[in-house]
Amino acid sequence: MRILITGFPYVRKNILEVFDYYPKGDELFFLLPSKWPIKGGKVVYQAPEKKNVFGAQTWFFHSNYFLIGGLLKGFTPFFPFWLWRLGFKKKIDIVFACSEPPLLSTFWQLIWAKLYGAKFFCLTWENIHYRKKLFGLKGRIKLFILKLNLLFSDGVICGNQKAQKIIDSFIPGRPHPLIPASGVNGSFFKKLDIPKQFRGLNLDGKIVYAFVGSISFRKGIHLIIKAFQDLVKEIPEAILYIVGTGEDDYEGEIEKLINDSGVKEKIFRLPWISHEEIRELLSVTDVFVYPSLPYKGWEDQLGYATMEASLMELPVITTRSGSMDEVVKDGETGFLVEPPYDVSGVYEPMLKLGKDKELRERLGKAAREFMMANFSHEIVAQKFWQFFHGLKK
Repeated sequence: MRILITGFPYVRKNILEVFDYYPKGDELFFLLPSKWPIKGGKVVYQAPEKKNVFGAQTWFFHSNYFLIGGLLKGFTPFFPFWLWRLGFKKKIDIVFACSEPPLLSTFWQLIWAKLYGAKFFCLTWENIHYRKKLFGLKGRIKLFILKLNLLFSDGVICGNQKAQKIIDSFIPGRPHPLIPASGVNGSFFKKLDIPKQFRGLNLDGKIVYAFVGSISFRKGIHLIIKAFQDLVKEIPEAILYIVGTGEDDYEGEIEKLINDSGVKEKIFRLPWISHEEIRELLSVTDVFVYPSLPYKGWEDQLGYATMEASLMELPVITTRSGSMDEVVKDGETGFLVEPPYDVSGVYEPMLKLGKDKELRERLGKAAREFMMANFSHEIVAQKFWQFFHGLKK
């Protein structure tokens, strides 16, 4: 069996790593963007250098283009050339496009895969039913493209449970397995035995709270800062790290909130940092806070930052929004805030965990065990293997 995997998510080395654990790696080939800019070009990923990874010219890097929006996100114009080139000596049996079904870029790969004679699968993380969010002219166009892709695809891989239920309502008789696009690396994200300090700052005796992720409204960082203002009155030794890059307007709002908080000296803002530094910071963190918010028809589709924090044996505070309850078990590996926009709902578990070391350690250990048993690279790679090899010829 020969499988061609495409899609801009895998241009990130840490996402692609899941296939290092695939039982038979020599049957996999990857066609990825030669480069993929994010955060308005502040971060640029390049296709990893591996013998089975091929870089291709890719257009349309986000979803905010005039008129077309994100319909062509990740469009690879020379896909048919690469399909024939990679299958010249031995046929490609399966094309797995790690892209959503309402996209024309997905349909472009679908039609060429079917003309070539390969089975075709795409991926969805969508956890809000398409009929609830696709309305108006643009929505109808997307819904039409979605139905075309689902009509001719051999199935859809679903990244979370809600996505699986949605796809089941469209194609109940075809495969739609529950497999995240990637797992998390339990070998790398493992608490380091290091002194409690970060970038030269001594954190001994401090209760360290941290957020790591995209700086955008939907991540609820303003809720963390507002809760932290009150928290310091009860836990004077508390400090907060906010790490990430994102929307310029929201970054400005966050800076103003910090400056006006009265506890500015206890809040540390850092831009995007390496995975090595993230691991170092999380090794000296006590509580991870990630209050994901429903926003403009979007809800968090799994929350990889929370999953990596869980691997680091940290209790996670997040919200009962989107698919966050699939990766954080309320009262067992962390706490789920409900309703999501409630500042006091964020404050209370921050206070509870900050005052109870035994609780932090118990939830943190359970969090790592849960991640390793359900979302590790090994587990996800095995799911891909079982699915691909369970398909009828």
